[in-house]
Amino acid sequence: MDLMINSQVLKTIKGGVLLEVQADDLKVQAYIVISDVDMAVVEALVPLSVFESGTQVHVAGVEAIGDSTEQVVQVLENMDPDDIVVFLCENAVVYAESLAVLGLKH
Repeated sequence: MDLMINSQVLKTIKGGVLLEVQADDLKVQAYIVISDVDMAVVEALVPLSVFESGTQVHVAGVEAIGDSTEQVVQVLENMDPDDIVVFLCENAVVYAESLAVLGLKH
């Protein structure tokens, strides 16, 4: 599936950004940071109120091995409107590639 993806930065966060992502008819928020895959990082980024609200929170480790484009798009294709995703990017190169997939140039 080819998604038309556009994003805008909602705010800068430690190690990355919080985006509003529009992928075709899907509108979600995405935290995208340079980090190891670590649930403590996710818990520090996403407010507790989000978890308590029942909103679906997806977590994806994006690695240099393989195609970061495919990894990011695959997650978006499995989301519902108003879900939240946290992309934990292995390094700065993967972070920049992931931002580009989401419609931003870093």
